[in-house]
Amino acid sequence: MRPRVGQVIGLWMMGSLSTAQAAATSWDIVQGESRLSFIAIQEGDEFEGEFAMFDAEMRFSQDALDESHFDVTVDVTSIDAGNSQRNDALPDEEWFFFERFPEATYVTSTIREGGDTPFEAVGTLTLRGVAQEVILPFTWRIEGDRAVMQGSVTLDRTDFNIGQGEWAEDDTVGYPVQVVVDLTLERDT
Repeated sequence: MRPRVGQVIGLWMMGSLSTAQAAATSWDIVQGESRLSFIAIQEGDEFEGEFAMFDAEMRFSQDALDESHFDVTVDVTSIDAGNSQRNDALPDEEWFFFERFPEATYVTSTIREGGDTPFEAVGTLTLRGVAQEVILPFTWRIEGDRAVMQGSVTLDRTDFNIGQGEWAEDDTVGYPVQVVVDLTLERDT
């Protein structure tokens, strides 16, 4: 028995609704409640810093990871490394070289289920003109029309040519830098 036209249309609409519900949702960063920070070591002591200005195009749904992506732009010149001595040095050519490289980007190629954390973003971090693949493990928690994304990854600063000349060795400033992502997001309606 052949289905009637009305049944075919009804089945098509139900399939379309299921696909639409699984589509990745667009999210906006709540700037005043979000933080992009880092933890590094100078002369054996740990210190924290942060980037005050960053933005991202974010689409995410745990039911549509293949459609999810994050394209992040960071204003590197908004860095605060916790004290004036460090802040005065960071714009220089040996460190972030603001004049030539005022922005950093992180563009995902894949978002997938993770191992130790629920999710992993695989993407390219471009910092100081150097592009490297970086895997960011993260959690994602939805609370109504808001979400919280938290994750961290440890980078080697020398992979991005940060800390050159007298700073190239790790005797004063350590090589590892932990980048911490703590975002509050709102569903884009």
